[in-house]
Amino acid sequence: MKDRMKCLRVISGLLVPIILLGTGCNLIQPAGDTQATSTPPATTVPTVIAPQVTPDQPNSSAPAGTISSLRVWIPPEIGARTEAGTQELISQLRAYETMQSDLDVIIEQKPIEGPGGVINYLQTGRTVAPSVMPDIVAVPTSLLADSRYHGLFYPLDSLLDPVFKDDIYPAPAGQALNGDQILGYPFATTGLTHLIFNPDVITGTIPLSWSQLISDTNKSLILPADSREGAMLGLQFYLAEGGTLIDSNGKVVLEPEPLARALTLIGNRKENLLQSHQLKTLDEAWQYHQLGLSDFMWIRSDYLLGRQELDPTLSENQGFTAVPGVSGALAPLTTSWAWAVTTSDPARQKIAADLMGFLTTPENIASWSSRSQFLPASRSAVELLARDNPYYLFINEELQRANPMMVAETSKVMDVLGGAVFQALTTENPPSQIAEEAAAALRQ
Repeated sequence: MKDRMKCLRVISGLLVPIILLGTGCNLIQPAGDTQATSTPPATTVPTVIAPQVTPDQPNSSAPAGTISSLRVWIPPEIGARTEAGTQELISQLRAYETMQSDLDVIIEQKPIEGPGGVINYLQTGRTVAPSVMPDIVAVPTSLLADSRYHGLFYPLDSLLDPVFKDDIYPAPAGQALNGDQILGYPFATTGLTHLIFNPDVITGTIPLSWSQLISDTNKSLILPADSREGAMLGLQFYLAEGGTLIDSNGKVVLEPEPLARALTLIGNRKENLLQSHQLKTLDEAWQYHQLGLSDFMWIRSDYLLGRQELDPTLSENQGFTAVPGVSGALAPLTTSWAWAVTTSDPARQKIAADLMGFLTTPENIASWSSRSQFLPASRSAVELLARDNPYYLFINEELQRANPMMVAETSKVMDVLGGAVFQALTTENPPSQIAEEAAAALRQ
C-alpha cells in the first residue's frame, strides 16, 4: 500500500498545472538568477514537483530508526528547469526511497527569496512552524558564503568524507567550503560564457587577446550586447582590468579608471562586432551566427547545451574557445548550486547527508545535469559526460579557471554596466566619460 501511495504522489505531482514562482533578486551575492538568457523553448518546458500531502513530520530530535520522512525543498531553477531534468530528479529520489526502509522523501518547490521563500522560512519559521521546515535545501553556493545567512545551514564536516572536496571545481568549492568547514555539497554550475565558431572556417590559432582578435578585419563576432550578455562582457573586462565591486565599507561600487579601460577595449573596432548592439537575446545572435554572418559567437554553456539537445551533431561540428581578454582569456563567471542541511537533529542530518551522497554520485550528477542543461560541479561527472560529448573536455578546462559570479544578474550594478557597454558600442562618447557617469549612477 505504501509503494502504491508513493506512486500516486509522483503521478499527482506531474498533473499539477505549471507554476512559476518569481523571486526578487537584488542581493550582492546572486540568489539563483541563472536564467538571464533565453534557452531553446523545445527543451525548457518546466514541470513543477508539487508539494506532496503527508502528515507533518516534526523537525525535532528523533532516533534514526523512527524517522519516516525527509523534507527536501528545491527552487524552480532546479526543480522546473527542463521536463527531462525534473523526471530524472524524481527518479533518483524514488530510487533512494526504495533503498531505504520505510522512508518517504517529500519534495516541495519554493523560491529562494521573497515571502514564502526558502530564506524567509529558515529565518523565521524554525521557532514558529518547526514541523514544516526542510531537512535539505538546494541553494546557490553564494548564500553559503554570505555572512548574512550564517546559522541557516549546518556544517557537514562530520557527515561527509572530506575527500569529495578534491572533486569539486574551484568556484563552487570556494563558496561552499569555509576552511575545513563544509557548508554544502555543490552539484551544479551554470552561466559559463565562451565563444563558438565553425572549425571548417576558422582553422588557425585563435588569439586570446581581445585587441588582436577584434582588430582582424577578416573576422567578426556577434553577441546580444543590448542585454545581460553585454553587461556580463563588461563585468568580465572590468574585473580583468583590476576593478573591484565592493569598497572598504562593503558597498557595491564601480571604479572609473578600470571601467574606462574596459570600455576602451570593448569599443575598439566595434564594426567587427557587426549588429551586436541591436541584438537582445542569444536566440537572435544564434540565428545570425547560423546563417554564417559572423565568425564567432558569444554564448553561455546552458544555452548551448539546450541547442545540442535539439541537434546532437553540434557537439561534433562546432569549435569552442575562451573569450579573449586584456592579456589573455577572460575568466568566466559562474553561478553554482549546492545541497545544504537545514535540520538541527543529528539523526536527521545523518540521513540527509546519505541522500546527498546518493544524489551526487558521478553517475547521478552526470545524468541529471545533462538532462537539465546544467554543468556538473564535480570533475568526475564532467569526465563521464566527456566520453560521449567532446564539448565537456573544453568545459573541464574552463571550469578549472572560472570564478564565482559575485553579483546578481538582475542587480543595479549589472544594469549600469550594461548601459555603459551599450554606450561604448553606439556612441562616440569618450570611455572615461561613460565610466564616470556609470560610477556616479551606481552611487545614486
